[in-house]
Amino acid sequence: MKYKICSNKLDVFSSNLKDSEYYFGNWINNASIISSLHKSYSLAKPFPHIIIDSFLNDKYANKLYENIPRINQDWHHYNNPIEVKYAYDNIENMDSHLEEYFYLLSSQRITNIFKKITGISNLEYDPYLHGAGVHKHPRNGRLRMHLDYEMHPITIKERRLNIILYMSKNWNTEEWGGDTQLWNQDMTKCVVKSPVIFNSAIVFRTDNYSWHGLPEKIQCPEGQYRQSLAYYYVSPYDIKNKQTDTLRYKAQFVKRPQDPEDIRMKKLYDIRPHRRITPDDMNEIWPEWNPEDY
Repeated sequence: MKYKICSNKLDVFSSNLKDSEYYFGNWINNASIISSLHKSYSLAKPFPHIIIDSFLNDKYANKLYENIPRINQDWHHYNNPIEVKYAYDNIENMDSHLEEYFYLLSSQRITNIFKKITGISNLEYDPYLHGAGVHKHPRNGRLRMHLDYEMHPITIKERRLNIILYMSKNWNTEEWGGDTQLWNQDMTKCVVKSPVIFNSAIVFRTDNYSWHGLPEKIQCPEGQYRQSLAYYYVSPYDIKNKQTDTLRYKAQFVKRPQDPEDIRMKKLYDIRPHRRITPDDMNEIWPEWNPEDY
């Protein structure tokens, strides 16, 4: 795995960074709004989170939308009952505006703002953008309820904060679904549903209790996608006070109370915390699986 955010390029970008309002909505330079966001984030249930509408300046958001790359053979394709989606993180091969977005969030100026909002004083960018990038969920796409990886597999740093920016226009959440769900600690009920609204972002803490996902099959028309830009912050990990054999290096998925008991799903849930599910796994466990049916 190689760096996606290069330190030299980040230094140049940061020194030449235009005024923040060139990129972001009006909230970015408003101290009272940032203070309010901090309060909302801290008090939110079932775990700290906020939803920021007009996350980006409208012109900049539209520029990103216009340059979202099309799916090709270079994308990661997840295609199993737990996750149906496409992901792409080679930002150096993206349009310059999209690459700029990931450098923007990695800059010290913007990182500092999210330190204020979240109260996490040691936030850092991840130079590998591990798990970040452009995500697309097609018709019948889904991402079952899960906890994100806890420990970065290369830097040995702790994942702390997710920023998911919606990049789909005219999305009919009521009919198509695709909302991001936040569930309570014991996974007994959904507490928050964040609808897919263009240029809004959901920002939330990641820890051992931050169950989230989009567990219902997306029912958008064929050829349309639930598009998002995913970015994650990390922090140094106090490894001395942790048992390394219990740390999550991959996402941990779980069934909801209403989901039927299925030994095939259990086998897949057991595999996923250790590695991705492969076509060979599906051929062995569930050869007849079809995303339209299940």
